[in-house]
Amino acid sequence: MFTKIAIIGTGNVGTWLFQTLQNQNNLEVHSFLSRNIETLPANFDLFIFALKDDVYEEVLKQIQFKMPHAVHTSGSLSQNILAPYSENFGVIYPYQSITNAEKQKGRKAELIIPLCIEANNPTFEDLLYQWANSIFNLVYKISEKQRFAMHLAAVFANNFTNAMYNIAYQIFKENDLDWPLIFPLLENTLEKAKHNTPHLVQTGPAARNDVSIMEKHCNTLKDEDLRNLYELISKIISKNAINH
Repeated sequence: MFTKIAIIGTGNVGTWLFQTLQNQNNLEVHSFLSRNIETLPANFDLFIFALKDDVYEEVLKQIQFKMPHAVHTSGSLSQNILAPYSENFGVIYPYQSITNAEKQKGRKAELIIPLCIEANNPTFEDLLYQWANSIFNLVYKISEKQRFAMHLAAVFANNFTNAMYNIAYQIFKENDLDWPLIFPLLENTLEKAKHNTPHLVQTGPAARNDVSIMEKHCNTLKDEDLRNLYELISKIISKNAINH
C-alpha cells in the first residue's frame, strides 16, 4: 500500500489532495511546486501530478528517474503521458468542481467528491483502488473513454451552467433584482434532474414552441452573442422536444 506520497502541483486540486491526505494518520505526504520539479526526491511510493493540462509535458520531461507508481488528476489527458516516466501509471480523477475556498462564500465545508481511477495494469489498478477506497468515500473504476465522456458532460452540466448563472446574474443586476430570488427555481430544477431524465422535465418557451416570447426575449438582449446563444439553445430544446 502507498504510505509516502508526493503531490506535484499546488493549485486547487493539488491543495485539496494535500489537505485530505495529510489528515490520514498512516500517510507521509509532501507537496511540491511544479516549477521546482528538479528538487523532487525519488523515494516516494506514489507520485500524484495535479497540474494544468498544458504543462504536463514540460514538467514530466524534467524528472530524472523512473517513478514506481505515478498518477495524474486530469479529466481529459490519457494516462499514457506518464508511460515514459513510470512503470505503473494511471489516473485519479476527482469528479467535482474544486475551487479555492478563500474565493468563495457560503460553500459547505464538506464536498461530496467521487474519485474515479484507472491504471495501466490490473495489479496497480487494484492497489490504487484499495488505497483510494481506504481514504475516500466514493471510488469508481472507469475507463479512459468513460473519463473523457464524464469530463465533457461536466463541461456542459457544470461549467456552461455556471456561465448561464452569470448571464442571469447580470440580468438581475441590471434590473435591480435580488439574486436570491432565483435560488428556489434553480434548486427545484436540480431536484427534478436528480429523479427524472432531463428532457422529461424541460420547461420554458422553447419547449412550448412559444415563438412570440422567444422573439421578445431576443429583442431585449443587447449583446449579439447572447442573442445567438439564446437562439441556438432554444433550437436545441425545441429539437429535443420534437424527437422525444
